[in-house]
Amino acid sequence: MVGDLRYHGRDIVESMETSKRETLMDEKIYVAVSGKNLEGKSSLVWAIENSGGKEFCIVHVHKPIQNSVSGAMLDDKKLRVYRKDKKKAHKKLDTFFHICRQLQVSAEIVYIEMDSVEEGILQLISQRGVRKLVMGAAGDRHYSMKMRDLQSKKAIYINREAPATCQIWFTCNGYLISSREARRTENLYLECASSTNSLIQSEVTRGSESVPRSSIVRDDDLIKVAVTEAETSKRKARFEASKRDEAEKSAIDALKKAKQWETAYFEEMKRRKETEKVLRKAKEEIEKMRSESEIQIAESNMVIRKLQDKYSLSVEALRILRKEQEELKIELREVTKLREEEKVSPSNHREPPQYFICPITQDIMEDPHVAADGFTYEREAINGWFERGHETSPMINKRLPHTSLIPNLALRSAIQEWLQAPESLNRSSACRDTNQKGYFF
Repeated sequence: MVGDLRYHGRDIVESMETSKRETLMDEKIYVAVSGKNLEGKSSLVWAIENSGGKEFCIVHVHKPIQNSVSGAMLDDKKLRVYRKDKKKAHKKLDTFFHICRQLQVSAEIVYIEMDSVEEGILQLISQRGVRKLVMGAAGDRHYSMKMRDLQSKKAIYINREAPATCQIWFTCNGYLISSREARRTENLYLECASSTNSLIQSEVTRGSESVPRSSIVRDDDLIKVAVTEAETSKRKARFEASKRDEAEKSAIDALKKAKQWETAYFEEMKRRKETEKVLRKAKEEIEKMRSESEIQIAESNMVIRKLQDKYSLSVEALRILRKEQEELKIELREVTKLREEEKVSPSNHREPPQYFICPITQDIMEDPHVAADGFTYEREAINGWFERGHETSPMINKRLPHTSLIPNLALRSAIQEWLQAPESLNRSSACRDTNQKGYFF
């Protein structure tokens, strides 16, 4: 019996030392934020201002979309809603984190996805050995001055099921509604030890007929330990199941994304081929247009050069024509002077001017025309020259650029005026002109 007593005493001492070590494990203050809109800002501010802690942990348990068949693929609409809610939750958690930084306390964020919010909080308490927890007693919108008890089902469940070593404050709208003090581990073991000692003493006094109470107490302790371990194993199993479901969902999302990326890749390859085909056609059309434009440019340049040549010849012909007009004016003045002299002395005779005579026929021209070489010819004579196959100038024997003719109206008028002079003067002029005729080509 003494050996048993010493054994139990050593157990109690070791348990007390273990409990002291556990109290130093995690002194962070955990603040649970919950609700559709992540109500909990008032709980976080209350914890920072009233708990005296310097390190805080913001906890949110997100309840994912429920699916009828485990591992079944979610439709696009539910998947979009799930991602939208998750993004919104992380955004609100970042807001709470900035509040902690503004109030100059260190903080971290714990995000959990489980089908049950209560089980998620209990699992966190069990895994991290949470000693201090702040959570809402009800939604802030349900707060009233007469509120004294917990109204949230989650808060009632946590208050009942959470380990006795965890101290919990329940707040609402920035006010403390209720709290649950923690029972230290060493006190639990001391109570167990005292009950064990009393049972042992009663066994000694009652003798051999008494029932061994220490064994009963030991069995009760073992049952309690077994129940605790079973609960812990159950929570771990739930946690592992949630992790497995999350992994399955992630794998499904990854497969869906892979299929989407594969479809997008094939579509992009198809668009790329079509684009390359269009580009090839466009390039061929551009090359064709370029070659055609080069041909057109060459033809245009040739036409421009021909027009420039024609323009130069026309300018030269115009210059010669103007020169002949000036000479004609001078000759007209001489004719007028001769007429006056004829009136004075009728016996005076005159010869036709040289430029009145066609270089081909050597006769006075009736229909004078200017050719491309700048000389004036009788129209029928120069046309006959061209019809006989000549392409050169009758005067300078050079190739003509064209066979177009321009009527010399001024010379024609002068010849007609000259022909209207007295016949004796014409005969005299014709005789002088015959003596002065030159050669032609």
